[in-house]
Amino acid sequence: MSQIDTLPRLTKQQLPQAIAMISRAFHKDPLSIYVYPEGAERISRLPLLFSIPLRYCSRYGEITTTPEITGAACWLPPGSTTMHMGQMLLTGALTSIFKMGSPGLKRLAIVDDYTRNMHQRCITEPHWYLMVLGVDPKRQGQGIGSKLLSAGIERADASGLPCYLETMNPDNVPLYQKFGFAVANEGDIPDSNVHVWGMVRPAGVHL
Repeated sequence: MSQIDTLPRLTKQQLPQAIAMISRAFHKDPLSIYVYPEGAERISRLPLLFSIPLRYCSRYGEITTTPEITGAACWLPPGSTTMHMGQMLLTGALTSIFKMGSPGLKRLAIVDDYTRNMHQRCITEPHWYLMVLGVDPKRQGQGIGSKLLSAGIERADASGLPCYLETMNPDNVPLYQKFGFAVANEGDIPDSNVHVWGMVRPAGVHL
């Protein structure tokens, strides 16, 4: 049985649990630390930040998870790999935005502008976009992330299309390379110490 057939899709009712899990998974991520440098604020506001991509992917893409929601992979499909404000508002993003704090929102806007441009530089053909991939810290190192990633790659290969992602964690680069991703572009978020790698995986790569 294929990986994609063995992993459930996240339901709307499971979104709060998944958002909390992803927030824990990204607590020490360079992006999270840049947007919210102070630890206590990061704990309280990251669920607001990650509620936006997860609710968006739930409505306009697909979120693959595990039965216990110990990990999640959020994918946007070909032709819909850019979040649009009108669609974001339909997912309730405005409520989260109002609560995220002005300094954090300004830093997040800088990140969003930079990564959107990187995305466009890296790939222009139809593709699948891995927007978020995270595993609960207590369950990391158990192969959950690999299973989630493999399922998405399997689907992309079946459609004959490449995959794209960004990562700001240097430890993730060699892990994604093991799955056939290659660095297509990289650079620093302006006025920050955050480095971003844009990575593309051609369809049907055999490792």
